Amino acid sequence: MAATGPRAEASKQVREAIVAATVRIVAGEGVAAVTHRRVAAEAGVALSSTTWHFATKADILEAALHWTARREVDRIAGIADRLGATGFDASAWAAELADWLIEQVTVEREIAVALYRLQVELLGSDGARTVHREWGQGLLAVGEPVLEHSSTPTPELDVRLVVAALDGLRMSVLNSGERDIEWLRPAVRRQLQALLG
Repeated sequence: MAATGPRAEASKQVREAIVAATVRIVAGEGVAAVTHRRVAAEAGVALSSTTWHFATKADILEAALHWTARREVDRIAGIADRLGATGFDASAWAAELADWLIEQVTVEREIAVALYRLQVELLGSDGARTVHREWGQGLLAVGEPVLEHSSTPTPELDVRLVVAALDGLRMSVLNSGERDIEWLRPAVRRQLQALLG
């Protein structure tokens, strides 16, 4: 059972500050810039706090990857909650996912960049594999009930395809540095129409 009370809450806040600072460092300077000392300075916490919460650099990076993945699942789950699970409206989903994607490459760009850098750095590690499994399961848990109300005979496969396509679009824009990104809206709409009718 998790500890509760003011001390536990303070410890949780310090841990979250450390993880958020790590994401900022990775986004702005790359993974190589992450050290316990650098993270402590960025988070505004004592060096001993970073080593207390995270024994190694890999532990900090895995926590940051988990944080970014959880944030994505929560955001997509929020869309599902807003649109409801009683029927599937491809146009409404296309509009919401396009808004999310545009937010990812503009307002949330720093977090999206950190997400990809963390994935590359941790590729193949046990911790990253665990995060990716949880991430995929989280997105499937959101998407499958929605697609049960569509005409697709393969909701799990289609969720995977939609996620992969959105991921590819996001990475393409981040890598190219494009500023005119309104083309993402018709691209997402066309993708969903092609996959789900």
